[in-house]
Amino acid sequence: MSEQNSDDPAIHFADYDAFVDRVRNWLGTRASRFHSYYTFSRIALVAFGVSVPALSAGLFGDRGKLVAPFVALLIALLAALDALLKPGEKWQHFRSYELALERAQRISKSKRAALVLESDTQKYRQKQFGLYRDFVLEIEELLQRETQLFFEHQIQQLRETENAA
Repeated sequence: MSEQNSDDPAIHFADYDAFVDRVRNWLGTRASRFHSYYTFSRIALVAFGVSVPALSAGLFGDRGKLVAPFVALLIALLAALDALLKPGEKWQHFRSYELALERAQRISKSKRAALVLESDTQKYRQKQFGLYRDFVLEIEELLQRETQLFFEHQIQQLRETENAA
């Protein structure tokens, strides 16, 4: 925390807002990464899937017929990796929590902005502390839920992999 007046909720809000921004950026980076993986795997599956009949039919000559089984194996590998790593689910998971944090922060900032209308200094300070407490509790509950769901999903995925083997 800052060295200034540690009783000033504005300082606490600034510090916690910075923390929320870092977490949102972390979630956003992972969401974008998994979205790229998901998009690439889908495009690759479609492109290779469409090419196999053309290769097998000899539209690309004898070399195409030789390559067709390898392309089919590549399709199977991509599908297996997609089923194992589930980039689409991870992308949605990270993005949904990034957006939930953004929403909570936006609502908190709008409440803080509306607080300026309070003319009584004591009431202003009490309401500001209440807003800070509520904001921290909401963010921490979101992060706890996100962590719990993430690990539950990881455990479920491991069990599915073991059952499939």
